Parts: sequence; C-alpha cells; structure tokens
Amino acid sequence: MALRHSRFQPDDFGDTGVRHEVNVFVYRYGDYGPEYLLLRPRPQVDSLWRPVVSAIGHDQDLRRAAVLAVRGEVGLDRPYDLVCPAAGIAEEIGDLKLVDWPVGYFLRDPQLPKLTATGGADTLWMGFRRALHQLGLSVHRQNLLQIHWGLAAA
Repeated sequence: MALRHSRFQPDDFGDTGVRHEVNVFVYRYGDYGPEYLLLRPRPQVDSLWRPVVSAIGHDQDLRRAAVLAVRGEVGLDRPYDLVCPAAGIAEEIGDLKLVDWPVGYFLRDPQLPKLTATGGADTLWMGFRRALHQLGLSVHRQNLLQIHWGLAAA
C-alpha cells in the first residue's frame, strides 16, 4: 500500500513507527435516527468525505483528543456525550502502523447553525446509510459501523 502523503508524512510516526489517530463522528438525532457530520476538503473535485481526523498526542486520551479535534476543525467544543468503542483499527503501511480510534461526539441540540470547517472544507449532515456509502476510506467506514452499532445497542 502506498503512503498517503496528504494525510501524514513518515516522520509523523516517530521512533516507534506507530501513529494513533482519532476518527470523530459528530452525530445528532434527526427524524429518522442518527445523522453524522462529514467533511470534504476543498478545492479538490474528487476529494473524499471523512469524519474529523486528528493525531492523538502522547499525553492525550481519546476523549480529550476528540474534543480538541472537533473544536479545531468545526468549532464545536461541548459534546453532550462521547462514545468510545473499545477497538481501534490498525493499518499496516509498509513497516509503519497507523491505528484509527473511533469516537462518537453527540450533539444534543439538533438545531445548530451551519458549520464551517477550517480550511474551507464542505460539511454535510448525513443519515447512516448515506454516510456509510460516502466515506472515502474503508477504515472510516469500519469505524462508523462501530459507532452506529453501539448507538443501536444502547
């Protein structure tokens, strides 16, 4: 698998060759169940939809990393609740390893103003099925499934 230069550089993995990222699925409840906020970077026409993604610092837990990532990318900073499934998904990239940890970021108030992501990214609320089909990376789809199944089981 080729290294995806737009997401990270080899030195992002440090001395151990492992990088941990948080995949934050901001969600709210609409008329038909959970809706997920996805982002798509601009100006690329063929850019892919994704959750909020950020590296986890060595001194951060998943919850803190999720709150900081969402605050930095879409300006929200007060989740009503955070859902953290127990399993991250590891990807092997040559001799490097990327571990993606899913976090659900619940917004209780569904009447939010239009959100503006940093860097001019598009934002869109999507129902589960649409979000699952629009996510560009398999690891993001797998992490959305973990979050959604956890919400359905609760």
